[in-house]
Amino acid sequence: MNMKIANNENVDLKELALMKINFGDKLLELIEDFKDIEGSQKLYRKIGQELKFLKKAYKNNSIKKEHLQCSNLTHFSALIDTLKDVKTCQSINKIFTLEDRKIHVDIISDNGLTWIKVIARNPKSLSQICLGNGSYGVKSIIDQAEEYVKCAKLYPCLFQTPKIVFVFSNGIGSHIAAKLESYGITVKGDRLSDSPLNFDGSSESDESDQDDYMLQSPTNTADLSTENISNISKVNLDVSAMLAYCSSVTNGSAELLDFDVPVLKQQAEWERLRPQKPILDAVFEGKTLYCCETARDNFLNIVDTVGGPSEKVRAHQLLNRLIVLPDDADFRQTENDHKSHKIFEKVQYSDEKKLKPGGKIKERSLIIFTFGDQIQAVTVTANDGFVRAAKQQGIHFVVFIHESRALTEQKEKIRAIPLNK
Repeated sequence: MNMKIANNENVDLKELALMKINFGDKLLELIEDFKDIEGSQKLYRKIGQELKFLKKAYKNNSIKKEHLQCSNLTHFSALIDTLKDVKTCQSINKIFTLEDRKIHVDIISDNGLTWIKVIARNPKSLSQICLGNGSYGVKSIIDQAEEYVKCAKLYPCLFQTPKIVFVFSNGIGSHIAAKLESYGITVKGDRLSDSPLNFDGSSESDESDQDDYMLQSPTNTADLSTENISNISKVNLDVSAMLAYCSSVTNGSAELLDFDVPVLKQQAEWERLRPQKPILDAVFEGKTLYCCETARDNFLNIVDTVGGPSEKVRAHQLLNRLIVLPDDADFRQTENDHKSHKIFEKVQYSDEKKLKPGGKIKERSLIIFTFGDQIQAVTVTANDGFVRAAKQQGIHFVVFIHESRALTEQKEKIRAIPLNK
């Protein structure tokens, strides 16, 4: 059962509202088939609340297009459609606690061994949120998957961790589906073509750390770099910058090889168009290079795990050029003069301006960016998702944004194709 709101501006809103109300009334009738299931009455009340609001707005002639587009009735309809296909359902809208958060599980079946989440959202919208382009506080489907996996482990049933199923009633991008499956989640719904996000769909655990830095959108990032930073003599390297600098693809292989891995193929094409090593060398020239201990340790872990022989040599050469300071260092511990730059007076990260982790604000990245702010350095990074998310919370870090590049040397042995000149 499904209902979509037409985008034709000529369609009368009151007519659409009446259709939506009738749609909701039918949902209430369908709920009767599941009245013996725990939580069904709660679902009945939620649908009733939606209808009460719509009926009141309809009666008062105050209905708006947003009321129809943002209604939860579409989600409830998808949930009921899923219920029809589920055998041995025990509960609807069950709530579990994960640390200080509540995790809502739409359907619990198979005597508690299966948790089902129903997603009726537009697949394009899901992809945009995964790229960090959603509103502040909106969690991506990947973030929700991580929470579900953690939560399920805390609530075993019959000595087993419940199986997790995500049902996408309107379909899901194939790359997002692959990422969800790498967490052990069963994905149901039409697979749609989409662009690679910040992962390549690989489920190999030894590459998961590098996946965090494989950000795939080089467009619309120029506006993120801070203006007038040429007079700042300190540079803080994010892990993404170190990876890009040492990658085989930025050190010549892009001119020789192509890849059958979509993310790496795309990066090689970008590298041939816009080589990143000269850009980074220009940023580093005449500057003192810093990184924090967290960045160094994370970088070395990735290099040791997925780096090739030449990439490992370049990684250690780069680290020899860096000054590594504790995560909590400030500008007084740097070798440069202790003069405070005015640009940092406007953005200084402090107890009064705390970022809230979640979504694109990962704890590891927060440490690295805060370190750059504390030592008053320009943070060089490809993590545009973090920078955008921070701006949404009112924090404008001093940054230079470049395109991401992954370590590729190991993949060149098995997944590369000689480039025909």
